[in-house]
Amino acid sequence: METVWSVVQAQVERTPGAVAARAARTYTYRDVSALAGDLGDRIAAKVRPGSLVALDASSRFSGAVGILAAIAAGCAVLPLDRQSPAARRARVLDDARPALLLRELAEAEFALEESGLPSPPGQSDLGGIAYVLYTSGSTGQPKGVMVGHEALVDRLAGLAEQPGLAADESVLAMAALSFDISLAELLLPLTVGASFTAVPEETRADPLAFAELVAAAAPDVVQATPSFWRMLTASGWTGAPGARLWTGGESLTPSLARELLPRCSELWNVYGPTEATIWATAARIVSAERISLGEPLAGVGVLIDDTGELLLHGTGLAHGYLNREQLTAERFPQRDTPDGRRRVYRTGDLVRRGPDGALEFLGRLDSQVKLRGHRIELGEVEAVLEEHPDVSQAVVLLQDADRPEIAALVAFVVQRTEADLQGWLEDRLPTSHRPARITALPELPRTTAGKVDRIALAAGLAVGGQAVPVAAAPAPGDVRALVAEAWRQTLALESVDEDANFFDAGGNSALLAVLQKRLSDGLGVRVPIKEIFRNPTAAGLVDHILRTKVPN
Repeated sequence: METVWSVVQAQVERTPGAVAARAARTYTYRDVSALAGDLGDRIAAKVRPGSLVALDASSRFSGAVGILAAIAAGCAVLPLDRQSPAARRARVLDDARPALLLRELAEAEFALEESGLPSPPGQSDLGGIAYVLYTSGSTGQPKGVMVGHEALVDRLAGLAEQPGLAADESVLAMAALSFDISLAELLLPLTVGASFTAVPEETRADPLAFAELVAAAAPDVVQATPSFWRMLTASGWTGAPGARLWTGGESLTPSLARELLPRCSELWNVYGPTEATIWATAARIVSAERISLGEPLAGVGVLIDDTGELLLHGTGLAHGYLNREQLTAERFPQRDTPDGRRRVYRTGDLVRRGPDGALEFLGRLDSQVKLRGHRIELGEVEAVLEEHPDVSQAVVLLQDADRPEIAALVAFVVQRTEADLQGWLEDRLPTSHRPARITALPELPRTTAGKVDRIALAAGLAVGGQAVPVAAAPAPGDVRALVAEAWRQTLALESVDEDANFFDAGGNSALLAVLQKRLSDGLGVRVPIKEIFRNPTAAGLVDHILRTKVPN
């Protein structure tokens, strides 16, 4: 059975001394092979082939070594989300029951910890599985998507063809390991003789530092979500003329495409759910007036059923969901397919064929949403809210879905007390899944059929991000007034509570970049985004600026 490890090993034999990765130091293909091979031997000495191995790492290079090592040992790997609260990580580990945990000590150095957890009843040998990734689940329990070796190898080969990556080219690697797009950044280069540059987390969070890294590294391919590109352009990034930009994970808008096209050599819109292995379709965008999902990648087949739902088939389909046979049967039904495999994945996405035959995204059939690149089942957020003993019912909606730069989750609850629900969610959901606002109602509106009237709730939402009349500019030396004005304009507020948390007041990653640029222009100081994270109130940020006064 061919695996990504065997494909990388073949490349090592061809170009052992070529640069494979740039991280804390530069690593050759020979280095990667030795590090992953040695770690694979350590894994094999502790667990049997077919076991599930959890990977807990922050360094992208460590992630690549850990993934390759687990596969080399004949195991499936489960990259953990380091941003998830402890309670959610515990749910994932309890559901997956990995036999071993790889815990990063330093770059490419790991401690191996046996979990001591027995496999759940019915969990079969995972020898044919390359990796397991957990995605949001509508019942409140995240679900593990199992992707096989054939799917991963074939998908990487397809991506090498289109959008394309050649030997001696380079990729910027910045996606979290818990997102399957990280595999395109880390493993695709190693299968074709290319290299990747690992982006430190603190650099990724600071648009100005990230722009400096792009300029210095001069990568051929940079992949990110539309939300990230929006944050970068809002910070004043002038672009990377020699780079091909891939964008996916949420809808690419014409306005963002107009911003990106002059800033790169090529712009590609890519689409694909985790269940179809990284990306399934791609379209080169040459005009902001024509945005589509494009055509299937090599090995991918598409069908559109009578409801308009997109069905995917081919070599890239996942095996299903870990320990969830019924859900697997529902989402991966048997259908007649041109390739004769008689198995499809129901994406839940509504699409149509455009005039040129390219696929066009129209919306969702269910309550799943995409917010700043994160796939979120609204039902999961509702279920966690309803676990609170004082909440009898909860409804979560995506506000301003057609305006990605200000889109946010909002919740409506019926609760018996004024309990701190945000604190409850902080312990149980990642930041991406937490509502920006929770509104308590005596009861939820109902339709004539007795169901919760989500349309009525949505109609009652105040439209966020509307322009607020701009007051006279404060005196340049008045730091407190300048910060308050930047805060007010960015969040479209009538007034600013200096002690309110930026994110609790409606802020998000895209607006963070807008705030940073307003502060830089108005104050003449550079305030790194990480410092806004550390000082998320206007009062705290003023104190930080007055203490540091870093020149712009």
